[in-house]
Amino acid sequence: MLDASRSAGGVDLFGLAQRRLSWLDAREQVLASNIANADTPHYVAQDLAPFESVMSQFEGELATTSEMHIAGKAKGRRMQDDSSGEHSLDGNGVSLETQMQLVAETGDQQRLATNVYSTYHAMLTTVLGK
Repeated sequence: MLDASRSAGGVDLFGLAQRRLSWLDAREQVLASNIANADTPHYVAQDLAPFESVMSQFEGELATTSEMHIAGKAKGRRMQDDSSGEHSLDGNGVSLETQMQLVAETGDQQRLATNVYSTYHAMLTTVLGK
């Protein structure tokens, strides 16, 4: 029996989309906590491990069909995001500008994942004639 949620390579695209959206939701909560603690002395901004670590638990691998594709895993942010190196006088390491950029980036990624999911679902429904 054909499992419509899997592509020819055996990757569960709906499961992948659900995991990506769950990761983005969790990241949004962490970023909101960073912003909420912008005035907390000695607070260090946090971030999640990159989504690629979730992908490593996924069955199957992404294919490279061209020599120009990037091999390997992308490097993500550290768990403690102190990359700006700037701290306030009370030792707080939260940069509101950086956090707002990350929130906007996360929102963009959520919209992209939702659009890809919706488009794939529509194509699948069309193919199955429903």
